Amino acid sequence: MGVAHGDERPIEIEFAPQGKPGLPVEVLRRSALVARMASREIATRQRVGFHQLLLCTQGAGTHMVDFEPVVFEPGTMVRIHPGQVQRFLPHEGFDARMVVWPPESHHADPTAAAWYPGSSAPTRWQLDARLQQHVNEWIDGLEAEQRRFKNTPIHRSLMQSMLCSMLMRLAIELPDASPTGTRLPQAYLDFRQIIETSLYERPTVVSLAHELGYSTRTLDRACQQASGRTARDILDDRLTLEVRRLLTHTDRPFARIGAELGFTDPSNFSKFVKRNLGQVPTEIRSQS
Repeated sequence: MGVAHGDERPIEIEFAPQGKPGLPVEVLRRSALVARMASREIATRQRVGFHQLLLCTQGAGTHMVDFEPVVFEPGTMVRIHPGQVQRFLPHEGFDARMVVWPPESHHADPTAAAWYPGSSAPTRWQLDARLQQHVNEWIDGLEAEQRRFKNTPIHRSLMQSMLCSMLMRLAIELPDASPTGTRLPQAYLDFRQIIETSLYERPTVVSLAHELGYSTRTLDRACQQASGRTARDILDDRLTLEVRRLLTHTDRPFARIGAELGFTDPSNFSKFVKRNLGQVPTEIRSQS
């Protein structure tokens, strides 16, 4: 599934399939993954640089995703995106099938709802018996090709095509419970996208509006329409999530984290954390 890369930002766990060099998609069991993880790894938050699809097949349990509990029961399917922070929680009898793949292994679905931290794009579904059977069949196909896999262009292309087919079928089958791109203001979508690419530059709403070619009033209006919050609120929320991720899944000095995120004064960084998370950095890290 992945290996730790130590103290480098922004991704700490990269896609590294076990024993299959060149494998573009990996199918595995949650129980098998947990069994091969050290106890420290299980208890530690991980920030992943790849996509994960988990389908609960047995028992019930909870998986932490970006500090929120995600509850599983048979038929629950969850999508975890690159950059999110997760933590495995031990649950006896709980198991799930997992499909993991790096971003370059599939093409984005242009019709899907845009996902970004804090969006309402669906990441958890409760599948009915019919769809559970279909998803298991699609995963079975990927697993069979994984066993036969040889590190050749045609084998890689075949598995990537099967992955894309599964994702497109899921996009057709699953109800879209969130606003789609066609119903969200374009200015809002552009703003969310540029936040993701500019976050470590400590952007302001004014600088992002200028780069996008919008007025700040247009961005505020679009954000209010889409989320009921101002553009400044959206930007601060995303920066706060990034701060919390870095404080709790790395051991980097606080001053370094602040500097990476564009805070030139460590005291200003501490004030930002206190104002938005209710605690100072040392308190947040001690509770991780």
